[in-house]
Amino acid sequence: MPADLRIADGNPIWLSQSIVPSKDTVISPGQSPSAATPNVNSTDVFTYIKVENTGNVDLGACACAAAVPAPWPTVVLFANFLANPNASTSQTQSGVTFTVSNFGDSLSGTGINFSFGLSASGKRAWAWSPDSRFFAYVGSPNGNDWYLTVVALQNVTRSNGTVINKGQAAVTGNGLFAGPPYWTNANFGWAGSKAVAAAGAYAGGGGIVRMVACPEAPSPNTYGDLIPDMPGQVDWTQLSSPCGSVFAFVPRVLQAAVGSRDIMLISTATAQVVSFRKNNVPTSVGISGANPSITTNQHAANGVHVITGGSPVDVDDPDCTTVGGGIAVIVDRVKASTLPSANLGVLGVGSATLGVLLIGQNRWVQVPNSNASGWSNQGEQHWCLLGQAYTSDGSTIPRPWNGQAASPPPFPVNNNNCAQRNIQILP
Repeated sequence: MPADLRIADGNPIWLSQSIVPSKDTVISPGQSPSAATPNVNSTDVFTYIKVENTGNVDLGACACAAAVPAPWPTVVLFANFLANPNASTSQTQSGVTFTVSNFGDSLSGTGINFSFGLSASGKRAWAWSPDSRFFAYVGSPNGNDWYLTVVALQNVTRSNGTVINKGQAAVTGNGLFAGPPYWTNANFGWAGSKAVAAAGAYAGGGGIVRMVACPEAPSPNTYGDLIPDMPGQVDWTQLSSPCGSVFAFVPRVLQAAVGSRDIMLISTATAQVVSFRKNNVPTSVGISGANPSITTNQHAANGVHVITGGSPVDVDDPDCTTVGGGIAVIVDRVKASTLPSANLGVLGVGSATLGVLLIGQNRWVQVPNSNASGWSNQGEQHWCLLGQAYTSDGSTIPRPWNGQAASPPPFPVNNNNCAQRNIQILP
């Protein structure tokens, strides 16, 4: 199936539940707007259109602003570490102050008053995220175990639309590393600004414990696993994509006899394992050399180049592989008495845009009524809302219908990306 957008028809066809007049101003993820009946004086009734990406490509304008080509950067290790239970210090960045004392560690600033409590062993590590939206802290009650807390320094919207309020914990995690020295700041690092990675020797035996904490993912927003420790044969480097949408555990194969080991990707939006894709088909990428690298050359299909130690591999950019530019949504209305042609006396209601709509996703788009006459019913209560969606590049999914043309054709109700809903406009 090629690129496709869908506004679902109704049963019967003129009662689409994907077109809803409503007074709702905010729609929570997973919910539908509540229907309202406009009258001729209504100024607070919007039209919501549910648009679905039912095609085989991500649609919309790329929200990632990272310049390309861009090598995937390594994790930035926490710069700060103390191991003295009697130590005290403070640091301030962007108006937020972190204070270490033997009475307990804390974070303060306008709208922020967060206590991390007492690190009984004295061991703590910390770092601001590169974009200063988060502060990450690791403390330990006895030296070998550790507790991670990431605090939001501003209101942050998670990938599911919910909000982490400023000054609240966005994600927590904990673990137990073998030792001594058990752990230091070198066990923790920021992967871009959307994940904190932790890795260390497994305290319960051989192997390496890994954890990725993703503050913008909905709960549960950590990923963890245990992998074999293969010193002198395989070790691991930790990379993030230029826009931070994925975190990569990348093997370095130090001995050819080991063969190939696959890169593991973690989505920072979900804290779950995801696959590379090539021409939109899931694929694995194996590393067989000691000096692998990943570079984003284009925010597009096959735009990411991987040096594997064998033949290089090109895969789709997980940060943004989209086509079509922004998605336009347009609503018109006609008197129901003009159906089925729906091409006489067309009145424009309004238009809106949708940035990115990934494969399989759907969004409710709010379309304000921009008609100068508001919801004037011209003495007729029975009207039909006509909704359509298309890509703004004009070619990926062309505009199916122009109701404002001098002699518009009949409304194409059989198009996937067009639908209609009969409504009343009361006096």
